[in-house]
Formats: sequence, C-alpha cells, structure tokens
Amino acid sequence: MKPNLLERLRNLPRETRDTLFLLIVIAWVITPQVGHLPWWCSAMSAAVLLWRGTIALRGKTLPSRWWLSALLILATAATYYSHRTLMGRDAGVTFIVVLLALKTLELRAQRDAFVVFFLAFFTLLSNFFFSQSLLIAVAMLVGLLGLLTALVNSHMPVGKPPLWHAARTAGWMALLGAPIMVVLFMLFPRLAPLWGVPSDAMAGRSGLSSSMQVGTIASLALDSSVAMRVRFDGAPPPQRDLY
Repeated sequence: MKPNLLERLRNLPRETRDTLFLLIVIAWVITPQVGHLPWWCSAMSAAVLLWRGTIALRGKTLPSRWWLSALLILATAATYYSHRTLMGRDAGVTFIVVLLALKTLELRAQRDAFVVFFLAFFTLLSNFFFSQSLLIAVAMLVGLLGLLTALVNSHMPVGKPPLWHAARTAGWMALLGAPIMVVLFMLFPRLAPLWGVPSDAMAGRSGLSSSMQVGTIASLALDSSVAMRVRFDGAPPPQRDLY
C-alpha cells in the first residue's frame, strides 16, 4: 500500500522539509505584491521557487554560479527596463523580490539561510509600501510567524525536531515582543518617511501619459513639493496676476 502525501512529507529528510517550508513562507510573503510587480518578476520568482523546491525533493545539486550570475544580470536588466531606473520604491521592491528568490538557489549553509531570512523580513515589510489594510496586516503576521518558525528551526539541535515545536517557540517570542512593540509604537517619534509610506521618489510627478491609474491625479494634487521657483527682473506683478 503506497504511503499517502502526509506520510511522505513526514518521512522527508530534515533539510528537504525545512527548505520546502521556507519556500512556502517566502511564496506567502511575495504573493500579496503580485499586483504591484511587473509580470516577469512574479513569473521569474515563481519559477525559481518551484525550481528550488524540485531540487530539494529530488536531492539534485544546486545550480552553478554561472547560472546565478546569468539570472542576476537578466533580472537587473529587466528591472531597469521596467522602471527605467534601479532606484526608488517600485524598482527597489522588484529587485529585492527577485534577489530573495534567487538567493534560495544558494541555500548551502546556515549562513546562506540567515541571509534569506533577513531578505524575507525586508520583503515582508515592503508589502506595507503599497497597502496598510487589515487583510495585509493579518497575512503579514502569518508570514512573520512563519519566518520566525523557520529561524528558530534553524537553531534547533541535530535530528528532526517537529516544526510544531519551533512554531510554538516563535509564537511565544512574538507574544513576549508584543508589549515592547506597543510601547515603541506609542512613544517613538513618528518621523517621515520612516513611519509614513514613502512615495516613489524616482517616479514622475507631473504630466499625463497615455495610461493612468486610479489615484494618480489625487497624488499629484496633494503633493506639496515645490513645483518651480520664479525670479522677476523687476517688481513682481500684483498678487491677482501671479496665478
């Protein structure tokens, strides 16, 4: 009688199980941003994560650095083509998502796993650049607990400790940190752009293109930045004529 899927998952080696769990958490963190990312970024990230999962399941060797270098160059060129820059919020989020997916192809040692963890934490935070809805907050809380579980699990002793033990420790750590988070939220100065959602500094702020999105005109109308500075050769005209 063939073992069912649950039994097969339980019988996986620890390294394979932990890798698959981490990939699922990363996919969960990236998914809410799909609507804000270029199509190629979402497709490339999904393909890389599936590729890495297949490598883990089949016990294959990781791709060479030549493959990684080629994919990195391709991702950099595609990011620049999509955003016409490598700076700014949108280009930065696109690039960090691709880097997170590509970094999973270098999961050889615990040090590599730590880099993936912290890239994933940063990617989780970047979801709030686009939305601060309650649904996103709940989804990212689940993602945070998943990443903490993976981080705790990476420090567990050798053998095959259940993921539930790591999840319980991660939840307890989150509960212990919640009061400190509330105190910092209430007392720490909320200085922009640290606490505000920064607009993309590299995006155009004037003019109309052939395509528009909801809220574009509102963002331009509410922008308090200096539009221009005027210097008169003589006396300035009356106030009623300045407009």
